[in-house]
Amino acid sequence: GLTWRAGSGTLRANVGGHLDMRIRTMRKFRGLFHAVMFSLLAMGVWVAPAVAADDPANVIKYRQKIMSAVGAHMGSIGAVLKGEVSFSGHVADHARALQATSMMAADIFPPGSGVGETRAMTKIWDNWAKFEKAVKAFQVATGALVEAAESGDMTAVGAAMGNLGNACGGCHKPFRKPKE
Repeated sequence: GLTWRAGSGTLRANVGGHLDMRIRTMRKFRGLFHAVMFSLLAMGVWVAPAVAADDPANVIKYRQKIMSAVGAHMGSIGAVLKGEVSFSGHVADHARALQATSMMAADIFPPGSGVGETRAMTKIWDNWAKFEKAVKAFQVATGALVEAAESGDMTAVGAAMGNLGNACGGCHKPFRKPKE
């Protein structure tokens, strides 16, 4: 039978009375785990990304990629709704991706990221409460889109997309510079 010796870290198995196997618990890996963690910290693996994130130019590039993703997901849903493609089974996934990006929206506008190659207006940081309200409208609209998409009702998805477009405009009109 199997027996466990408390505190010993050993599971003893007697199979057929002839074979005595000892299976050590993860204790023997404890030293290896600590060595790997120390090595990662010593190399600065966990510290370096936090430092790089502070560069405003990189924040702007990251933000632009997020916004491009929002446009791509909305465009993909639009293509399904217009009948240009038949991938209606993908609509809920696109909607969930939009909802996930909506949760990042306020984070990708940290103070100091309004200068350089960006269309973000200083009004964002001058009137942060109004900006947060616009972000909240984006989040609510994407939540409604997810609900509609998961129902499979493409008419409801179309209406939710219209509301999402209004929410996007509610942020872009007051807070984004026009294209030059």
